Amino acid sequence: MMDRLDKMISEALDDEDREILERIGWEQSSFDMAGDMFRGKISVLNLLLIFGMLVFFGIGLYAAWKAYNVVEVVNVVRWGLAATFFLLTAVIAKVGLLPSFQANRMLHAIRRLEMQIALLAAKR
Repeated sequence: MMDRLDKMISEALDDEDREILERIGWEQSSFDMAGDMFRGKISVLNLLLIFGMLVFFGIGLYAAWKAYNVVEVVNVVRWGLAATFFLLTAVIAKVGLLPSFQANRMLHAIRRLEMQIALLAAKR
C-alpha cells in the first residue's frame, strides 16, 4: 500500500525510473521475506534453527501423543513434561527467527529508499 510520500515520489519519477522501482518492489510479500532468510551471511544459522524447530516439534507431538495414550498417572506426567519441554523449545527456536526476518525487512526498505534517493538526485 502506498502512502502519500510514496505517491509523491512516484509522480516525480519518469517511466524508466518507475520501472526500476517496480522491479525492486514497494513491499515484499511474506513468502519473499521468508525466502530472504535463506540468503546472506546467517542463512546456515536460520536453516539450523528451522531444522531444530521441526525436530523438537515432532518429538513434542510424539510425547504429547504418548501422554494422551498412557494410563498410569506417573507416565502421563513424565510424557506431559517431555511434551511441554520439546514444544516450548520449538516455539523458542521459532521466535529466534524473528530478528532475522525483521532485519531483512529493514534492509529491503533501506535499499528501496537508497534507490529512490539516487534516482531523485540523478534528476537534479
